Amino acid sequence: MKSGTEKIYVAGHRGMVGSAIVRQLQAALITRTHAELDLTNQAAVNEFFQQEKPTQVYMAAAKVGGIHA
Repeated sequence: MKSGTEKIYVAGHRGMVGSAIVRQLQAALITRTHAELDLTNQAAVNEFFQQEKPTQVYMAAAKVGGIHA
């Protein structure tokens, strides 16, 4: 995706073909919880990138505490 400008619309996403397209798009996502991948562990992150080889990375991870922080 280019700077958030790319948007994908799947007409008929509830049908057999459309839902298969949506599943394929979702299957392309790689996610890990903090328990599965500690981003402060450089060796673990390097290993993850070597194994998964993502072509795009969006960094939205943060330590937050809401209004109490």
